[in-house]
Amino acid sequence: MKIGILGMGGVGSFIGAKLTKHYENDENTQIFFICRNETKEAIVNNGLTLIAADKTINSRPYLVSDKPDEIGLLDILIIATKSYALGTAISDYQDCLKDDTIIIPLQNGVNAKNIIEKNIDHDSTKILEGCIYIVSNIEEPGIVKHMGGPGKIFFGNNDNHDFGWVGDILAKGGLDVTYTKDIQEILWKKYLFVSPLSTMSTALHISLGELAEDSIHMAKLKKMMIEVQELASKHKVTLTKEDIEASLAMLSKFPYKSKTSLQLDFENRNSNTEKNILVDFVIENGEKFGVDTDHYQEMNNIINTTRKS
Repeated sequence: MKIGILGMGGVGSFIGAKLTKHYENDENTQIFFICRNETKEAIVNNGLTLIAADKTINSRPYLVSDKPDEIGLLDILIIATKSYALGTAISDYQDCLKDDTIIIPLQNGVNAKNIIEKNIDHDSTKILEGCIYIVSNIEEPGIVKHMGGPGKIFFGNNDNHDFGWVGDILAKGGLDVTYTKDIQEILWKKYLFVSPLSTMSTALHISLGELAEDSIHMAKLKKMMIEVQELASKHKVTLTKEDIEASLAMLSKFPYKSKTSLQLDFENRNSNTEKNILVDFVIENGEKFGVDTDHYQEMNNIINTTRKS
């Protein structure tokens, strides 16, 4: 069994460290880290270090590479790149895919499968959908800190094929994973949490704790979640009032100083961000389906103004 992890940032490193550590003595399971440049060099030289609240894990995979011919054909490919890099990343490594390769994307949006389908030539490759609840940041190349969130992975499909066996493999590798046929609903439930939170924290330059303790900000956050709720209904996904309340309550489970990945990208002035997936997607689809997104547009205006300054 050859399992590849494409993208060794916060999410990919969390998953990679767990799988590598749990399968290090299994001769029949090989873990591949697919990464480049400083990250590749650091892991090759020093291994991958995951710092968590309870312990620190240092692990070394079967192979660290950015060359498809070295990696070869994979049985399972977990894609943990940022959403904006998904299309290019999967296209660059489609030579590692075979007809029965299982692809599990773990991006923040709700349309990762469509992006993958547009960027590969393998009609028979099994593209599932997935997400993960986690906050983990890169301390330096090859060293990642798990800041918060349960690290819970959901993945699945809505056709007649059963991929529960993939969940068994990942669970044996130390991951908290659930296989489901209701994956679209779960993706939108995560989006209900991540998109408004990322948008507000980026626009207002505040941590999750600062947002949670401000009643005015929380009221605004709830209104943005309602806008996502209405948009989800246009995609035939029902999000309830209880889902919104659960998302608001989830905020208290993260460390006070936690920041969203979108916020960090803006603070670090990264040229590429997930704004297109987390902010623009809502506004553009709102216009397309006739959904009012006034609160998103307000936050978006602040973000755009800040970006220009």
